Amino acid sequence: MTDAETPARREPDLDALLAAYALDAVSDEERAIVEARLAESPELRAELAAHLEAATALADAAAPIEPPPALKASILDRLDDVPQVSAAGAAAPGVQPAAAPGAEPAAASSADEREAAGPAAPAGPAGPAERAARRRWFQRPAAIVAAAAAAVLVIAGAVVGVNWPGPAGWGAQRSVQAIAEAPDAESVTVASADGGEVTIVWSEELGRSAVRASDLPDVGSASTYELWYIDEGGARPAGTFDPDAGEAFVVLEGDFTPGVVVGMTVEPAGGSEAPTTDPIVVVET
Repeated sequence: MTDAETPARREPDLDALLAAYALDAVSDEERAIVEARLAESPELRAELAAHLEAATALADAAAPIEPPPALKASILDRLDDVPQVSAAGAAAPGVQPAAAPGAEPAAASSADEREAAGPAAPAGPAGPAERAARRRWFQRPAAIVAAAAAAVLVIAGAVVGVNWPGPAGWGAQRSVQAIAEAPDAESVTVASADGGEVTIVWSEELGRSAVRASDLPDVGSASTYELWYIDEGGARPAGTFDPDAGEAFVVLEGDFTPGVVVGMTVEPAGGSEAPTTDPIVVVET
């Protein structure tokens, strides 16, 4: 064995690594290995373009399916394990945009580096390298599926981080969904007197109740929506909220007891200790 042969033998399986790179499912170390090889090999750049084209073809060929009703709840149940990012739009750690077919490697940032990387893969009929890459793609389903799943989780982490907070965010939806899925859950949907629709859902077993609202009008910064538990002792504050584009998912504060009335009013910003306006929603549980 010559010294020149040693690095090639120690290098990871480049075929599988290239497929994972096309899906942006590689570590920083693996990314560096692939991009170094891409910079010196037009043939590998053609293979990368073929991987990306094959991924697009697979996505386009998949027939649309109707997701099962339990899918949303299952996703919400697993969101605590997904890394989050701020609403400012920061990317999840280690996430970089995937290169487009025929594009120069991302590592080539200067003019000299771009020149060293060589010309982009030309468009046109697939050559021997591209056809070989396509064969390898379909011959390695387990590796490709695993890489695709990893890419989906990374993207999901970024999306979840942006959409988790707020009255209509996934965090609020998950909390309300947990009550709606209780074995003894009940619900009533009514129209708000000021417009929009409100669903009250409750569970005696959990001792909790919640509100799902849609199309509620904006009451302005000087006012807020407030929820109440109303029984023989009077009205007890159960939380305030400001809808997001008319939508809100809110778990009422305090313990729920069967037979209590759930009400909703518009109050001054910050809420009130007792209702100051007529209720726009009244539901007897």
